[in-house]
Amino acid sequence: MKKALLISGGRQVSRELIEKYSDRFILVADGGAKLLKKYELDADLLLGDLDSIDEESLYYVKKHNIKIKKFPTKKDFTDTALCLDYLFDEGYDDIIILGALGTRLDHELANLSYLKKAYRCGVSAKIIDNYNEITYAEEGEYEFYKSDKKYFSLINAGDKMNFTTKGLYYEVKNLEVNSENPSRAVSNEIVADKAIIKINYGAAFIIQSRD
Repeated sequence: MKKALLISGGRQVSRELIEKYSDRFILVADGGAKLLKKYELDADLLLGDLDSIDEESLYYVKKHNIKIKKFPTKKDFTDTALCLDYLFDEGYDDIIILGALGTRLDHELANLSYLKKAYRCGVSAKIIDNYNEITYAEEGEYEFYKSDKKYFSLINAGDKMNFTTKGLYYEVKNLEVNSENPSRAVSNEIVADKAIIKINYGAAFIIQSRD
């Protein structure tokens, strides 16, 4: 698999989290370069319109010979979206996205939608920060492991979704979640070493989180 790490410009993450994926191709979206400077890290490519990057971070990027691919400020896509499309086009099929969550709810929702696009392109993609790990899934069976993120939730990503669980504190069988009961699958916990989630129909954002 071709593996990539995308560092976006949202809520900052820890140095340890970035270094966990430092063996991948590292692509930075515009303002994400602030983290490179903060932690004195390297990257393979910076992509965006450069409207969110400060002068010191841009100087750091140029000083360390990190390649820059600049786009016009007036464009139809966010910098994160441009980066993801670049990775799709380059054949990366395992993508970790950091800095995709934060204070901009509009950007967060758009980034979640890109998890759906990645799934339908056959790409394994996750949005991760120090508090959350998010994947998108449709019909099928999936495995998840206990981690430092205590809570385990499924958020319906369509009209309705039906699923079965094994290895969670609250076990369900053929539970349907729709607009009438959207919180029915929120704040469960993995109690076994491994949890198995079977989505019988529909789609969900699967979130492992901690306070």
